[in-house]
This record gives sequence, C-alpha cells and structure tokens, in this order.
Amino acid sequence: MQYGSRPEQLDFSTWDYAFLGKPMDERGDNSIAFLSGNSLKQIVVKYSPREFTMQFDEDFFHKDDIDDKLKKMVDGSIVIDSTTLNFAEILILSQSLKDLGCKIVSIIYVEPGGYNQKHLGPDILHKRDFELSEETIGFEAIPGHSLALTNDIYQKVVFICGFESERIDRAMEDSEINSNACCTIFGVPAFYPGWEMDSFDNNISVLIERRINGGINFCGATNPLSVFQKLNIIYKGLEEDSQMFVVPLGTKPMNIGACLFLLTKPKDKVAVLYDHPQEMKNKALKTSDWHLFNITLN
Repeated sequence: MQYGSRPEQLDFSTWDYAFLGKPMDERGDNSIAFLSGNSLKQIVVKYSPREFTMQFDEDFFHKDDIDDKLKKMVDGSIVIDSTTLNFAEILILSQSLKDLGCKIVSIIYVEPGGYNQKHLGPDILHKRDFELSEETIGFEAIPGHSLALTNDIYQKVVFICGFESERIDRAMEDSEINSNACCTIFGVPAFYPGWEMDSFDNNISVLIERRINGGINFCGATNPLSVFQKLNIIYKGLEEDSQMFVVPLGTKPMNIGACLFLLTKPKDKVAVLYDHPQEMKNKALKTSDWHLFNITLN
C-alpha cells in the first residue's frame, strides 16, 4: 500500500491495461489523465445490475462472458481505477482476473478533499448530510457472490458504514435481515479528523431504530487490509452451517478490502448485498491524497 499527495510520489511502472469508469468529479478527471499517460490501453467499464450485462468501451456482453474478454489480457500488467469504478465493477473484474490466473493487480484511488453538503439552509440538524448519490437501484444480486436471505439458518450481516444511513435503513426494510445478527464497521481513523463523527452521527439513529446490536468494529478508512482482516475475524467466528453477508457502504478503500475478502471465501458461505448507487456529479470538492494498492491475487 502506497500513498502520496501527488502521483509522482508513488512507485510504479507503466501498465499494459487500465480499467476505468466515467469521471464524476475532478478526482476522476485527474485519475484518468494519470492512467492515460501511464498505461498502453484504457478500457471504460460499466456493469448494468438489472440486465447482468457488462460494457468494455462499446462492446456489450453478458456478465458471464467476462472471462472470454479478459483471458488475452491476464499476462499483461493491469490497473483498476477505483476512483471512477464502483464496487460491483471492481469485484467482477477482480474475480475474473483471479479465476484466469492473474497474479498481481494494481488499484488506484484518489481521495476527496471534501464533499458537497446538502443545501438545507439553516437546518443544523442535517449539517452532516452530504450529496453523494442521486439514487440507488436497490439491493440487486452480483452474480457469483449472491445467496438467498432466509430465516432458516443463521446469517451474519456486516454493514461497512459510510455517511449515507438511508442505505442501511433501506437494506433492513427491503430484506429479511435479522437485526440481532448484524454488526457494523466504521472507518477510524477517517480520511480527515472529524469525518468519523459525521459517519457516527448519521448512522446512530438508524442503528438504534433498527436494533442493530451485534457489535461495532473500527478499521482505517484508507486501509483495505485492515477491513480484510476484520472481516476475516468475523468470518472465523461463524458456526459451520452459518452464512455471512457483507454490505459495502463505506469508503472506496474499505470496500476494496471487502472485495478482496469476498474473493477468498467459499461462494456458498459468503455473499454481498449491494445497492448500486448512482454517484452525484461533482460530489467531491477537490483532489487529495493518491493511493496505490498492489494486490497478489494468486
């Protein structure tokens, strides 16, 4: 794991392939500009959760065909731009690359310097609310990482918390989740001092109202490894016939840790719940630190 205030402070070599999304703010513009200058080929990726289809540039195909699209690339060096791609796209790409025998993948992330707050005038009760998502599609399955929620067996649900408490509330409302089997992970330390209080304050009322009392955990908001390790500890505490659901609603580095955790666990034991949010345009105010994660997949 590397970070610096500028990409020039990172230790890297030019990549053969860069997978990226569409920029939504200055961070995305800067990340794509960096990758365009440091990779031989850039591929714009998009996943459509309702149709279970993928898009590589202008090439549309079913998600199950992704291995055929990637198999000629795995011998090259690969970087994924997590600044512009969402959790589902990162997970699908990483799973396919791992299945195809790719040994190492790099992931770039650019921190926000701040977020746009909701325009609520003098409403001090909502001063910690941010405009991050326009809408969510809902908790649709990600093929290869889905299990049925049921009350027939014990299912542990781990919420990785961000600023948007309504996403937890919607998950509890729309799914058969046992609140007594839920726990949370908060990003501490946060990107900046005080941001963890925004997350606590925004989520506490939902945790109380929904009676989520299975425990509160803390992992660094910029540290995928700490999230991976914490999820591993929770997983090892499961009974043999229990299952585990991960709900990645936190920072992108925390969600990357969740993604890597999912790659290492049996698909009949661990699954993901994700609501596929549509990010707001220009949600981040400026660019802050750059992160480069070099990950051994096999």
